[in-house]
Amino acid sequence: MNLIMEGQSILVHLGVWACVAVFFVSFIGMLCGIFLILTKTEALATKSDEVGLSYWVRASRKNNRASSIFIQPRFKNLRYLLFASIVGCLSSFGILFAIIGIFGERA
Repeated sequence: MNLIMEGQSILVHLGVWACVAVFFVSFIGMLCGIFLILTKTEALATKSDEVGLSYWVRASRKNNRASSIFIQPRFKNLRYLLFASIVGCLSSFGILFAIIGIFGERA
């Protein structure tokens, strides 16, 4: 299935490219937010006092450290970054499909 956008107004083309750009920027922001969460909470690191513990105990402690982002007030801006990028990514993806569905013609 090929969608043809020829013959559409310039605003439709600008809308499509704006949605694509917002999607990519939000996706990169989401990846950076996840990376910052994992590094600032030290969720990937195995601490020295956890070396002798079983795999499942270490995994649960790492999970507890990572989930502290939802509780601690020092991660407030990081929460905003992550949730805003998720909402931007999902909304731009949805609007892009709506524009293509409404204005695109099947070849």
